[in-house]
Amino acid sequence: MKKTFFKAILGLSMIATTTVAVVSCSNNDDEEINNTSSVDPSNFKGDITTNVTLDPSKTYTITGKVAVKAGASLTIPAGTKFQVTAGELNTDGTVKAVSYLIVEKGAKIYINGTAANPVVFEGTTHKQGHWGGIVVLGNAPSNRSAAGTSTSELGELTYGGTDKADNSGSITYVVIKDSGYKYNPEKEFNGLSLFGVGSATKVSYVYVTNGADDGVEMFGGNVNVDHIIVTGVGDDSFDWTESWSGTVDYLYAARKKEFQTAAEPGNRGIEADTQDTNANTTNGANGGVSNPTVKNATFLGNTAGAESQALKVRAGSNGIFDNIVMANYATGLDFETDRTLAWFQGGARMTNLRFVNIGTKSKAKNTAGVAVDISGIYTESAAALGAGAGTALPEWAKGWTGLTSFDVSDAMN
Repeated sequence: MKKTFFKAILGLSMIATTTVAVVSCSNNDDEEINNTSSVDPSNFKGDITTNVTLDPSKTYTITGKVAVKAGASLTIPAGTKFQVTAGELNTDGTVKAVSYLIVEKGAKIYINGTAANPVVFEGTTHKQGHWGGIVVLGNAPSNRSAAGTSTSELGELTYGGTDKADNSGSITYVVIKDSGYKYNPEKEFNGLSLFGVGSATKVSYVYVTNGADDGVEMFGGNVNVDHIIVTGVGDDSFDWTESWSGTVDYLYAARKKEFQTAAEPGNRGIEADTQDTNANTTNGANGGVSNPTVKNATFLGNTAGAESQALKVRAGSNGIFDNIVMANYATGLDFETDRTLAWFQGGARMTNLRFVNIGTKSKAKNTAGVAVDISGIYTESAAALGAGAGTALPEWAKGWTGLTSFDVSDAMN
């Protein structure tokens, strides 16, 4: 997903107000429902303007946009379940305003799932792109401006800044299914989108499955994430841009064979950018450059589609990669642009890689489009275990995800 889409979606739902807790409303003022004491589990939408804690004994049906406003928080206890509708519909059944959860800059989200009782978001219809996804905005740097900030199209929502250690709360043991609603090929949600989220925010044990766009995407910020699993998304499993400079530790990302012949079979394991419009920007407190650390990661693909690449690193992105397993992609490493190539040619920044049934291990081109040999920038290790078990599903991903096993045969026909 590109930032231009995020700007567009922000204007789709009206901004509601409430005196105490939550407003459940639609775009029709005549249907506005005020509830100053509790959330209606069967019709959960609107603005959260104070500290709200949900009841894990109830199943919540999200029927529109849920926005946690600045200064407020939403706490979701372990075991809470969400059914998410497509959103507000037009008379012809098309979506007028999509359902999604957004945590605005200055707000906090506490998703307190556990291994025994994860928090689950799933569509009322099980298909890729049924509903939006989860979006969090923070105060950590984006490189969209010198100030490190970026703003929604109508100026209603700003994210980013200079606080690398900003705290947007915590997200632990959450399952996100059926997300990635698409308005058109350039405008679609991800499972989990983190915009300018800081390093004091905890993101740990997140499973995104059967989404229509990316699994997890970083738009700037310095958040560190761990134990991420993504399966069966229509685009990239893990994506970053706008100078994200955090870490991802333990990542298991796989295509699914059931989508191999679909119009969107899945694309890259990682798509890495610094910024889509300026690969050499120096904006923001992160120095303008995406420079995360990726370690202990497994990527399973298949050869369907034009973007069967385990790691696509371009647009000036830097990074450190260690203990990476890649299997069944047409291409393992595909790098572009001068600043990206200079970084990886300048030091030991890709170590302990293992290629399993990869057609072309590596290829690259500079900014001028000239092919460059990058076979010397990485080291290989046949003993690399990636996310923990080589190509197989690691132990830490079993149980709470609903999965007991996964391997190359589940990713490729």
